[in-house]
Amino acid sequence: MRDYLVVMRRIGIPVDCELARSRLPPQIEEAPDLYVSVPVAIEWIAQCGRDLAPMELGYLGAQQASRASIKPAHMSDMLAAQTGYRRLEAFIRIACREDNCLQVSLRQEGDQTRIICDMVDLGRHPFICLAEWLNLQGVMSIMSDLAGPNWCPRELTFVSRYAPPDLAREAFPNTRILVGQPYASVLIESALLARACGGTATRSDFTPVSFEQGSGPSGQVEPWDFLNLLRMIVQPYLNGGRPDLSLVAEIVGMSPRTLQRRLQRSGSSYSQVLQEARFDLARNLLDHPGAKVIDVAMTAGYQSPQHFTRAFRRITGLTPTRYRHALVGNV
Repeated sequence: MRDYLVVMRRIGIPVDCELARSRLPPQIEEAPDLYVSVPVAIEWIAQCGRDLAPMELGYLGAQQASRASIKPAHMSDMLAAQTGYRRLEAFIRIACREDNCLQVSLRQEGDQTRIICDMVDLGRHPFICLAEWLNLQGVMSIMSDLAGPNWCPRELTFVSRYAPPDLAREAFPNTRILVGQPYASVLIESALLARACGGTATRSDFTPVSFEQGSGPSGQVEPWDFLNLLRMIVQPYLNGGRPDLSLVAEIVGMSPRTLQRRLQRSGSSYSQVLQEARFDLARNLLDHPGAKVIDVAMTAGYQSPQHFTRAFRRITGLTPTRYRHALVGNV
C-alpha cells in the first residue's frame, strides 16, 4: 500500500485528499502494520491512480517496493538463508503471514520451477494486477540477488487481463508475459534456487575478536556472517565425523556455553551449522562432473547416500542428480 502512495504522490495525485475521502484507516502511513482489506485497498488505488492503466500502475508500484518495507526480524530470517530455495521459503512464510489472501506454491516443470502466487480471495477482481505485481516482484528480487541485476524470468503470468505496459516489456525483454491465466506466477531456472546466498566473508576475514567487536550497530558481526564463518571453520573436520562443539568453541575463542548462546541469538544451533556446512561442501563437490554422488556423500560426512539426498533436497528443492543436470543445462 505504502509503495503505491509513493508512486501516486510522485506523479502529482492529491493522495492526502483522496485518503481523507476513502474507507481506508486515516493513519495508514504512520502505522503500516494495520490490517487493510485487500479488495478495498486495490479498488482505492485503481480509482486514485485512474490516469494510469492498472497494469502500468501495478508495475510502477512493484518497482517502488523494496527491502526497506520488510521488518528487520524478517529480513534477518531471509538473509540468514543458505540457498536461494531457503530464502524463497523465508519470503513465502513472511508474505503469507502478512497477507492472508496469498497462497504461494512451487511446481517443478522439467528443469524449471514455477512459483505460483495465488490471491485466493480476489478471484478475477478487475484490479488484481495491483496485488500480483507486488507479489511477483518479491520473488524476482530474490532471484536478482542470486543471478545478478540483469536476470530476467523465463515467464510471468497474470490473472489480470490487462495488457502488459511497454515499461514492463522493456524491463523484461526476454520474458514471455501472459495475461488472463489461472494464476500469477514466475518461471525460473531450478538451478538458481540451489545457489548459495548470504554473506561473502572468507576464512581470512575471521579473527576471534571479530565475534565480539564487529562493525555492526550492536558491536557484533551480523548473524549471517557469524554463521557463514562457523560453517567454514567446521568444514575441514566433516570427513572425520561430527566435530566436537568444544573444539569449534576453542577455535573461535569462546567457551562452549557462550558459543551456544551466540548461536541461539543468531537463530541457529550447532547441529544446524553442521548440516549447512555439510551441504556447502557437498554442493561444491557436485560442481565437479567426475565426482560420484556416493563419494560426495561420504566426503561431506553424510551417514548414507539416501540421507544425503533427503538433506540436499530439503535445502535446494532438488535431488543431487537433478541439481547436477540442471547445472549442466545452464552452463
